[in-house]
Formats: sequence, structure tokens, C-alpha cells
Amino acid sequence: MKKAAIIIGCVLILLSGIFTVAGFRVSEIPRLHYYQAPGVPLDGIKLEVIYFVPNDQTPDPRFYEVIKKGLAEAQAFHARQFGPGQLLRVALFPKPAIGGEPSSFYEGDDTSRGNPGAIRRIMAETGRRIFNQNGDLYDERFVKRQQTELPVRVLVYQGVGASSSVLGVLVAYDYFTQTAYGSTTLYHELLHVIGVPDAYDYATNASYADDIMGSGRTRPLAETYIREEIKQALLK
Repeated sequence: MKKAAIIIGCVLILLSGIFTVAGFRVSEIPRLHYYQAPGVPLDGIKLEVIYFVPNDQTPDPRFYEVIKKGLAEAQAFHARQFGPGQLLRVALFPKPAIGGEPSSFYEGDDTSRGNPGAIRRIMAETGRRIFNQNGDLYDERFVKRQQTELPVRVLVYQGVGASSSVLGVLVAYDYFTQTAYGSTTLYHELLHVIGVPDAYDYATNASYADDIMGSGRTRPLAETYIREEIKQALLK
């Protein structure tokens, strides 16, 4: 009888909203949603990360640890900015995906504005080869997803560029090895995927804000932030 009373008491406490996680009441934890669209919730995001290398380039044998470090930084930033309960899950493809074509095919004649031609071509090729059960690189564990999470394919490209598309991000591998803001660039592009606009002028490069969508996009991820008005447009 005493045991049953204790159990009932615990349930009542949980239902009353007194139970907390990292300082937040469970009932008060905000929910992430698409930018300015609270009716489109994001119950978790999964980054499906692929190190993609054109067949005329040499893969970096250190790629796994280099990219893994950047992903850990992105997860820490996500938790720091949005608080507990906002899940950012990552899956890193275990080996380089060697493209079927050379760099010139993926990049085309114009690599300006982030190399959008490359992301279109590589999204199509990885879709056929990695996410199709008949593909030569298909990996069931890698492609497995939770039913409610948003899958975002992250292409870490052995080439140039940084851009985003519908459920896709491209970031040049050199951002992770030759700058201090590789993970910042990745997260900046992820915010585009969920609708957040830039805060700088493409023509002049002048920034309208100091956060990750403005001048903060070229700082280490630990030294930048998401400004409050953007957070308010992403959380309900």
C-alpha cells in the first residue's frame, strides 16, 4: 500500500509540471519548429553526413575524426542555443563516398553563391548510391531514421562551396581543415534548411547582424550565437 502511494505521488508530481530537466519544467520546454511556422514542428533533426570525394581527388585519411569533431561542436551549439529536449542527432557515413565523376562534373562552370550545381548533382548521386537499397554504397544502419525526425543530408565535399537546398547542405571539407569555422558554416547552412534567412548582403558582404547568420558566420561556433528574434521565430 505504501509503495502504491509513493508511485501515485510521483505520477501526480510529473503531471503537475514540477518535474524539471536542466532547470526547465517539462511542461515548459519549448518546441522547435520551422522558421515562422509554429504549425510545422521539428521533433528532432538527423544530420546524415557524407564525406564525398570526386574520383579525381584524394580522400583525407583523417576525415572521420576531423568531421566528427565538427559535428560534436554543432550538437553542443544546438543544445546551448535551444536548451534541453531539442534533439540534433548525427550519423557519419563510415567511409569516403568516391564519386563516379571528376570535380569538373560536380562543379560545372560556376561555383559562385556557394556552388549550387555541386549540391544538386551530389544529392542526386548519393540518393541513388547510398539511400537506395540497390545502390552500391547502401548502408541500412546509416539510413535508418526515427519516424518524427527531420533528415538533413550533409555533404562534406572535397571541393569548394557552402550552400543548402531542400533537406540538403554542402560544406567544403577545407572549411574543417583550413579555417576555424567549419562547424559554424555547417550550422549556418542547417539554419537555412529550416527557413532562417541570411543577415548579410551578398553583393557587398556587409552584415546586418552579429550572429551566426551575419558577421558571426566566420567565427568559431563556440564564439557565435543565434540572435533572440530568430530563436523566437523557431520556438513555441
